Amino acid sequence: MLPPYEAPHEHLADLLVRHDWLLKRQIARSMVRKPADLLGFAAISEAEVQRLLDEPPTFDEPTGDLRLIDHAIRQVELEIDARVAQSRRHGLRLPILELAHRFALRARELDLLFACLAVELDRRYERVYGFLHDDMSRRLASPGLAISLYSASIAEQLEARALLNAQAPLRYYRLLEVTEDGGAMPWLSRSMRIDERIASFITGEHAIDSRIARHVTWHDAGDDALDPSTLGRDHAESLERIVHFSSASAGRRKPLIYLHGGRHSGADALVRAAARQLGVPVLAVDAEQLVDATVDFAQSLFLLFREGPLSQAVIYLRNLDRALEPPHGAARYRTLLRCISEMGSVVFASGEHTWSWQLPAEPVMLRIIAMQPDGIIEQLSAWRALSENTFSDAELHHLVSLHPMPLAAIRDVWRMAQALGGTNDDDATPTLEQVQQACRASAGTPVSTLARRIEPSHRWTDLVLPKTQLEQLAAICSQAKHSSIVYGSWRFDRKLSLGRGLNAMFTGQPGTGKTMAAEVLGAELGVEILKIDLSQIVSKYIGETEKNLRQLFDQAASANAILFFDEADALLGKRSDVKDAHDRYANTETAYLLQKMEEYPGITILATNLRQNMDAAFTRRMRFIIDFPFPEEEDRLRIWQSVLPSEVPLGPDVDFAMLARQFRLSGGSIRNVALAAAFLAAEQNQPVSMRHLMLATKRELQKMGRLVNEEEYRRYG
Repeated sequence: MLPPYEAPHEHLADLLVRHDWLLKRQIARSMVRKPADLLGFAAISEAEVQRLLDEPPTFDEPTGDLRLIDHAIRQVELEIDARVAQSRRHGLRLPILELAHRFALRARELDLLFACLAVELDRRYERVYGFLHDDMSRRLASPGLAISLYSASIAEQLEARALLNAQAPLRYYRLLEVTEDGGAMPWLSRSMRIDERIASFITGEHAIDSRIARHVTWHDAGDDALDPSTLGRDHAESLERIVHFSSASAGRRKPLIYLHGGRHSGADALVRAAARQLGVPVLAVDAEQLVDATVDFAQSLFLLFREGPLSQAVIYLRNLDRALEPPHGAARYRTLLRCISEMGSVVFASGEHTWSWQLPAEPVMLRIIAMQPDGIIEQLSAWRALSENTFSDAELHHLVSLHPMPLAAIRDVWRMAQALGGTNDDDATPTLEQVQQACRASAGTPVSTLARRIEPSHRWTDLVLPKTQLEQLAAICSQAKHSSIVYGSWRFDRKLSLGRGLNAMFTGQPGTGKTMAAEVLGAELGVEILKIDLSQIVSKYIGETEKNLRQLFDQAASANAILFFDEADALLGKRSDVKDAHDRYANTETAYLLQKMEEYPGITILATNLRQNMDAAFTRRMRFIIDFPFPEEEDRLRIWQSVLPSEVPLGPDVDFAMLARQFRLSGGSIRNVALAAAFLAAEQNQPVSMRHLMLATKRELQKMGRLVNEEEYRRYG
C-alpha cells in the first residue's frame, strides 16, 4: 500500500510527473519536427525537449512509443489516486483539491488549470510550450495546447473547450485568464495565465489577495477578543438570532445579515462573536474605502467575495449604506447581490441607516437587526465586575461619563491598565488613574487633515472672566462628568429623541479667551481637544462638506474628544432662501451638522466672533451659549498680572495698572505684548521694563491698525 502524502508539495510534484508524460505523448502525436536554432534562443530541438522532460528521468521506456507512454500515464495516475485517498484518511488537506471542492470544479477543469500552473512551478515548461506552439515567444499555455493534452477525440475536445467558456467556473471565478493578444490571434492560440492568488493558494500560501489586502482586516476565529461573554444582554440575544439564522440557511439560500445603528453601536464586536460561534474567521472591509480606492469597486468586491471560499471566512462589509449612496449605488448594489448569490456563504454588513434598498430576490436571504450601543448601566456593571468593587460608584460614573466604550473593549482597556501598573498578574487591580490613562491610550488621537490636536496648557486660574461665564463653563464640566448618572441610572436617555450631545457656543471678539476656555475644559476632563480646520471641511463641491463632517465626527467619536470649531461663521451662517442647487445643499449641510452634533456623545464647541450671523436653529438647540466679553480695566489688570511667568525678571518701573487703564486690549493681545516685550528684554540682557512693554504695545496696536499716540511712548523711550 502506498503511503499518504506528508505535505501538499509532494502531491504537486507527482502532478508535474504526470504533466511531463502528457507532454511527451503530445510530442509523440505531433508531426512537427524543428531543427535546432543556430543562435540557440528562437527555437528548440525535440531532443532538448525530451531532455527537459526527463529531468529527472521517470521511466525507462522509449518516449516515442504511444502505447508505453499511455501505460506510464495510467501508472502515475493510479499512484496519485491511491496516495490522495490515503492522505484524506489521515486528514491531510491538499490545496488543489480544496480549490476544486470550493469552486465545484471537475477533474478535467483541474487539468486545464494545471496546464497554466505548471509554468509557475517550473520554468522549463516555458521552452516546452514554445516548442509545441512552434513559436518560442509563446511560453504560456494556450486553450488549444491545454485541450489537446487531455483530450483525444473531437467530442472530448469540444467538451474541454466548453469548460473554458467565459461563463464556466474557471473563467467566471477568474481562476485563469485567456488573454486577448491584440485580438489577432485565434482563440485556441491565445495565451492562458493562472490568477496569481489562485497559484499562491495551490502552492500553500495563505496571504490575502494583494489587490485588496490593504483594505482587509482579518479576525481569527480563535481570537479571545471575540468572546461572546463580552457582549451586553441585547447584543447576546441578537447573537443567538444571527447564529440560528446563519445555521438554518442551507444550499443556495445565502444569508445576508445587515446590522444598523450608530458607529459605536457594537456591530463589529457582534459580527466577530457570531463568526466565533460559527467557527470561521472574518474578512472585514470598509465598503466606503472600496468606493474611494483607485481600483474598480466591482473588481474589488469580486476579489473580496472570492477570498471568502479561499480563506473559508465570512465577509463583513462595514459602512455599506455609504457605499450604496447615489449616484452609483444602484449598480454597486446589483454587484453586491450577484457576489453574494454566487460566492457568499454568510455575509454580514453594517451601516448607520436602516435597510432602504429593494429586498434581494432568491437565493439571498436578508435579516435586518437594529443595533443599540451598550448601555451605561451595562458599562458600569462591566467595570464594577473587573474592579471587584474597588472603585466607588462616583468614580465609576465619572469613568463611564468621560470614556464610554463598547463592552467588548472594556476588558482590553482593563488589561492595558494592568500593564501600566507594571505587573503581569491578571488578578492585579490598577488604580483609577491608570484605567483612565488606558482609556485615553485605547481611544488614541484621530489622524486627519481635517483637525489638529491642541495640547491643553491652561487651567482655571488662567481664565479671567466674569463670574457668570465661569459658572457656565463649570456647568459644562459638571454635565460631562455626571452624564452616566443622569442618562444611565436615572434613565433620562428615554426622554431624549435627539441624542445626548453636549454642545456649546462661545461668542465674543477675537482674543477674549474662547480657545483658552476650550483648553481648560479639556484639561479638567482629561480628554483630547481637536481644533477643526474649516478650510478643509467646507467644500464648493456639492455633498463634499457633509462627507468631511461625517469623517470628522466618526474619527472623534472613537476618542470621545472635544470638537472645537473656531471661527465657525463660515460653516454655520444663517440659512438662505433656496435659489439654486447650491443654496439647497448649503442648507442641507447646516442641518446635517446639527444632526451630527446631537448624535455625538462628546462635547462640541462652536466659536464665533459675531453671534448675530448665526442661524437661529443653532442658537435654539445649543445646550450652552457663553458670551466672552471684552475685558474691562479690572479684568485687564488681572490678565497683566498673570500673563508673565514668575521666573521673568521685572524692572522697578513696570506699572501694570497704567497699562490696563491706558490700553484697551483683549487678553490675546496682552499675551502677544508680554511675549514680545520678553524677547526685547532678552535681546538686551535686561529685566522686562516699561520701555519694553510700551514698545511691544505700540507694535501690537499698529498691527491691529489702531492709532498710536507717540507722546505716550516717548516718556519710556
